[in-house]
Amino acid sequence: MINLSAGSLRIVLDSAGKLVGLNRSENGREYAAARCESPFIRIVVEGKAEAPSSASYDGGTGTLTFAFADSGARVEVVYTSALRYAAFEATRIVGADADALVWGPYATSVADSVGESVGVVHDGDFAIGLQSLNMKTVGGWPIELVSPFDPAEAERANDRPDPNGGGHSPSDMKFPYAACTAWPLDGGSLLQAFARNRSKAARRTVWNLPDVPVAPIGGDDAGIVGTRIALFGCPAGEALDTIEAIELGEGLPHPLFEGVWGKKSPGANQSYFITDFTEATMADAVRYTKEAGLKYVYHPDPFGQWGHFALKERSFPNGDDGLRDCVRLAEGEGVRVGLHTLSNFTTLNDPYVAPVPDERLQTVGASRLVSRMEETAGDLEVDDPGPFTVRLFRQTARIGSELIEYDAVTDGAPWKLLNVKRGANGTTASAHEPGTEISRLWDHPYDVLFPSFELQDEYSARIAELFRATGVKQISFDGLEGLYATGQDDYGVSRFVRRCYDGWGEEVINDASIVVPNYLWHIFTRFNWGEPWGAATREGQLEWRLANQRYFARNFIPPMLGWFLIRTASDRFEATAPDEIEWVLSKAAGYRAGFALVADMPVLERIGNRERLLGAVRCWESARLAGAFTPEQRERLRDPKSDWHLEPADEGEWTLYPVELSKPFVCSPSELQPGQPGGADWAYYNRHAEQPLRLCLRVIPSYGSEDAAVRRPTFYIGSACLIFDTEVAANEYLVCDGDRFGRIYDRDWNLLRTVRAPADGPVVRSGGQTISFSCKFTGDPKPVVSVKIMTRGLPETVRAPGR
Repeated sequence: MINLSAGSLRIVLDSAGKLVGLNRSENGREYAAARCESPFIRIVVEGKAEAPSSASYDGGTGTLTFAFADSGARVEVVYTSALRYAAFEATRIVGADADALVWGPYATSVADSVGESVGVVHDGDFAIGLQSLNMKTVGGWPIELVSPFDPAEAERANDRPDPNGGGHSPSDMKFPYAACTAWPLDGGSLLQAFARNRSKAARRTVWNLPDVPVAPIGGDDAGIVGTRIALFGCPAGEALDTIEAIELGEGLPHPLFEGVWGKKSPGANQSYFITDFTEATMADAVRYTKEAGLKYVYHPDPFGQWGHFALKERSFPNGDDGLRDCVRLAEGEGVRVGLHTLSNFTTLNDPYVAPVPDERLQTVGASRLVSRMEETAGDLEVDDPGPFTVRLFRQTARIGSELIEYDAVTDGAPWKLLNVKRGANGTTASAHEPGTEISRLWDHPYDVLFPSFELQDEYSARIAELFRATGVKQISFDGLEGLYATGQDDYGVSRFVRRCYDGWGEEVINDASIVVPNYLWHIFTRFNWGEPWGAATREGQLEWRLANQRYFARNFIPPMLGWFLIRTASDRFEATAPDEIEWVLSKAAGYRAGFALVADMPVLERIGNRERLLGAVRCWESARLAGAFTPEQRERLRDPKSDWHLEPADEGEWTLYPVELSKPFVCSPSELQPGQPGGADWAYYNRHAEQPLRLCLRVIPSYGSEDAAVRRPTFYIGSACLIFDTEVAANEYLVCDGDRFGRIYDRDWNLLRTVRAPADGPVVRSGGQTISFSCKFTGDPKPVVSVKIMTRGLPETVRAPGR
């Protein structure tokens, strides 16, 4: 047996090179899954994965030697031990031309928490982890190989209490098996990584397209030799400390924010403001950001081109210099600036595409012309239809310096592209000789193309240079999945982001879209998934956002709730109300999560309750970042069906109210009997103590009748009534906050006027009661009235630690 130490973990290999023991050194507890074979390494030769037939260890040099009987290969792996972990590096491969080397998979009996991206599994007591120590080492499994385990076991795994406190895991893995460094099994988990021989051309599944040709690459990362991992075992509470020791000991990226490692820094998940600022409006954008108590303002769409990443001229007429001036203005007010990108997505107006397409645009494959093609040819014959039958989006091809688009491919030989559009996208049509190569370009429904592996380096260089030159300090690598088009899987993604990271030279908060290679876990600050488009605030991707919190917890990632939208009224949605914002803020406080608040500049100018909305953000965020909420309060705040209101009190103290917001009570004239005055009786149950009546009345036009209105809205509880002798027009609100005053707002919450009732309103008793409503409907057709009743529970004091 071969015994090796990795922190608090003892790794035991047998003479055949199989991992047969994962023992905790303090108590001897066994964590290896006995039912699964776990070769320490496998090699892939001619598309077949092979386990070693024998293994030996030279303690003097720390060299493990693995022999493979079928292929005749021999692999040397050097083992080095540090205080908290062990590193393993493949230093020599002889006897076979290997396509890949796989570390593991290593099957464990740990099933409670499976961090698929960070590569750590734990049960709340003990943690076992695998870390990729360089970019060529990819966490996961080669997609072209059949897994030695059944990935579907994750779906059958028994749910159990999550030691991260985030609900149930492990059956909600966010990424496919091949992309995961850790994966759940029934009653256990596995850890895995691999490195490819990228110096050889290959054909494999690329971004869900089968049998795609993949070009070879050069450089040290192209070979398998040098692939390196770390393994460790430690008490579960020390997992992050151990990973930090690995980063520092192995020279991995180790970003600091405000002087603290990014995975522990309280600044890593601070919320931020998203708005479409320009050189002319930057001062206003900074002012709004500060009103919300936030420190970062972020532009969602700054570029007129993706590829060269030229800024929009109408927003930044002075280009990079104008953006730098915006950054300086913001930083003078204590605010930092961020930008959104689509990574390697390349717009059709970019110089890489037109008027002369770059030869390094990524292709799905290539063919050759069978006969001469004149400048005006409508159909053209090729010798191989394969690349042109792949289902993508635009059906674009490059011939020399010309782009063409085609409608279809013939069903049989001679193979022709039909109804060809010549000189597409502003390129120049020209004649082409037989044998000329014609390449199908890889496109996407965003109406973009992609760069090759070689060309993507220019993209990352431009992003890094832009950030260095302007001082921008936040970025989102949206669309990172586009880097898969190069065929270099997660290595291509890691290379792109690492080159940006190295080029920044300073602290930059960064997140990404859907791709999370293990190596990049060390670079990414956080992930902020969850979009607000096309849905009400409380409904937009809610389950996705909540599932993300479990993912963040098991992967030691600072939690974020996603993007939330401040909107003005439209045909589909009401303008954002304070209760919606406080709902968002309460969930963020419950999960200790940051978020992004999105509002276009024109919206901020039109919406009447901007100060109240942004004031609520400032109040809640100051309490969240101060760590003021207790664990018990956070648990209640997380309930998606709960509502809350927070008010500032003394320095470092706040008052928290639970809020009950009723479903809308409706009064419609179409439901009244002939001659019956306008009115309705609503059964209402108050879960809280007796309190004054708080309500929000909305007048909804029928069939778009803007001239409709209600007059003298009156509310009764028992013998007491609240009368507002006024008219509330269609698309207006009447709000009463438990006093005599009714405030009338337009559809965008701009205050129109205030009216005073002749007497105090009725009291809402604790328990069940009837609330009656009456008014006079006017207009044809008459409007509908919708009323929400709000009650508050007993206040709670929220204090910052040490208060």
